[in-house]
Amino acid sequence: MAHSTSTAPQRPRAATPPDDPLFGSYAQLAEGLLEKLSGVCLLDGQRRLRGVRGNLLPAAVLKRLDELNWSGTGIRQPSLNCPVAGLWLTVIPLEQTDGTLLGVFCVQQSMPYGPDQLNRHAEKVAQRLKPLLDCIHRELAAALPARERIQTLTEQTAELEWLFQVSNPVKDRSHGGHPVEDLLRAATQRLGCAMGVIEIPEKRIRVQHVAEAALQDGVWGRRETLNAVWQQTRQSLLNWAQRQEQPLVVNSAGRNGDKIPRCKIISVRVARDAKRIIGYLAFYNPPFAEDFLARHVYLARHLGRQAAGVVESQFDLMTGLYTRDGLLQACAGGAGSSDTAGCVIYIDVDHMQAINEVHGFELGNELIVRVSDLLSRPLLPENAVSARLSGDRFAIVIPDVDARAGAAVAEGLRSSAKGLHFGPAEQIAEISLSCGVADLVREPDGLDRSITTAEIACKSAKRHGRDRVEVYACDDQSLIQRNEDAAAVGRLRAALQTDRLLLRAQRARRLSHPDRSGGYEIELQMRDESGGVVSPAPLLEAAQRYQLMPSIDRWAVKNLLQMLAGYRNLIQSSGVWIAVKLSTQSLADPAFVDFLDEELKSARLPPECLIFTFGEQAAATRLAQLSLMVQRLRAHGCQFGLDGFGIGTHTLGCIKGLQISRVKICGEFVVDVATNPNSKAAVRAIVELAGGLSIETLAEGVMDEAAARLLKELRVDLAQGAVCGAPEPLQDVLRALATEESQRLHRQFLDQ
Repeated sequence: MAHSTSTAPQRPRAATPPDDPLFGSYAQLAEGLLEKLSGVCLLDGQRRLRGVRGNLLPAAVLKRLDELNWSGTGIRQPSLNCPVAGLWLTVIPLEQTDGTLLGVFCVQQSMPYGPDQLNRHAEKVAQRLKPLLDCIHRELAAALPARERIQTLTEQTAELEWLFQVSNPVKDRSHGGHPVEDLLRAATQRLGCAMGVIEIPEKRIRVQHVAEAALQDGVWGRRETLNAVWQQTRQSLLNWAQRQEQPLVVNSAGRNGDKIPRCKIISVRVARDAKRIIGYLAFYNPPFAEDFLARHVYLARHLGRQAAGVVESQFDLMTGLYTRDGLLQACAGGAGSSDTAGCVIYIDVDHMQAINEVHGFELGNELIVRVSDLLSRPLLPENAVSARLSGDRFAIVIPDVDARAGAAVAEGLRSSAKGLHFGPAEQIAEISLSCGVADLVREPDGLDRSITTAEIACKSAKRHGRDRVEVYACDDQSLIQRNEDAAAVGRLRAALQTDRLLLRAQRARRLSHPDRSGGYEIELQMRDESGGVVSPAPLLEAAQRYQLMPSIDRWAVKNLLQMLAGYRNLIQSSGVWIAVKLSTQSLADPAFVDFLDEELKSARLPPECLIFTFGEQAAATRLAQLSLMVQRLRAHGCQFGLDGFGIGTHTLGCIKGLQISRVKICGEFVVDVATNPNSKAAVRAIVELAGGLSIETLAEGVMDEAAARLLKELRVDLAQGAVCGAPEPLQDVLRALATEESQRLHRQFLDQ
């Protein structure tokens, strides 16, 4: 039987190899994604054919790859050319994370006329095929030989371990030094490069490190040569970082006759996120050095991410100055080489809020930048370190000079700021600075403390009229009080963060009505840095002045209710009550009442076991707010009490306006009730007033049994003080109550 023959062109036998059944599906997907498709081809990283469809010739693909020279870790981008008239070939590289070529996907389109911009068309094709390319990438990666994958993973793990070891001391504040410079130095050495550069234009940061070994290499050993290489290439590197996500790897650069020698470059972007490119990190090597390999690309990518994190944490985005953390780290361990440690200048721009309101925040930000430009030479010594602490506040550390010399520097800055012309011509703003200067302290956390004391001096300059320089003086009582307060608040914040506050319970016993249960009042204590337990009372006075009490009250309430929730049944059966005092600042905070309401709902404690107390003065000044809070929290069965009762001028108003169930008689009346007739009469009057309103009375500061007996005769209901024992940890008290209750129930069972 005769067979007819076709004159149509035959496809290569290599099309759709039997060991790659997925290629047919890939080709069909490509046909659905692209118009005028006449051929599809896939090669692996070794340029071995994985499949071909249509009239695309594999030989044309291989020839194109030879022309592109995609071996090693060179630059690879989608490319378009026309091997045959009317047929346009797009080759698209598929890369591993370390820059190694994983495969090549090719498409051929029939177009009588080519596009105006070849590279742009190739990029559009790659973007159109991205869902398909992602699938192919996963398949090719999974098909790599196990030995090759293990070797690659081993190399990458080693690089990440090194990066982790380098990053820890760089991030550690106590490490000291300059984190960006330290990271660049370590990276340049690890990659075996002659020079490393990091540039962040918007932060005005340019850091260069030249390896010592590079200085021995003839022409390459001259710093001016290396600087020329950098200057000649820096704009191209910036442009690449802005436009290309992949690293730039050039194993041959420069041309014969250029003023700079040929060199090898690897550069990666430094980015805050995928859409915010802030600079580049580049490494240079001479032409005779080994080529940059896949492991260099892999490590450089991670170094770029690490550099971005370090830059963001160490430098201010707007001014390029150090942040507060960056300043502390840059100056750690470097207090100076002379007998004088140095000084700190604290600067606050005057009337900044008014400037923002009149001229707008955009011009306000411009002013911040203009002021930051002053914080450098010639107005500052060469070894000075500047930082933007926040908003319109700056700090300068000058080693080896005392506060008097620092005041002269601050005066120069203040005078220069007055010469700044700012704002529109018809509405020029007057610029002035308030400055505080303090000596640098040679001790752990000395810089932190010195910044605080310089800030106190700056606030004093503000109070005395602004546009002036003041030096911290130890004999200024207001400055001393502010300094002590700032230190106290710092210790309290540290205690809150490290959970070193403690809840202690002070027992209150019944003097009358012995059939009723007694209870406990919660006191706050603190464990110091050495582990000892101290009273936080002096610190709480500073916390009041610095508006820190709501945070402390939140901690106390949250921990108290969590602890009591575990003994819910015990509290129900024993009838014991727990009293806790709230600060005036918390009572004025609506968010605190919401917080308290939610915590009470979660704790589900028995009704009337909680008593919230507050001072008489606080109640008088916030009577309306307090009345609403009392109504809201009574829904949970809470009771309320007045502290320090009897010494204020609003006693009757507080009792009338609030649903009070208990008053605490001020200790001033209790301490000498046995010897002072006036105190005795005051206690008797308070008891009669409270009794007529069915309000319980509690006497604080009861020192002995004789005083307790006298107070019982005066019909005081409860006593608290040394006669009831010292405060104990709340957890210990609850455990003891649980033991007593268990023993009581056991005896009751035996009696039956």
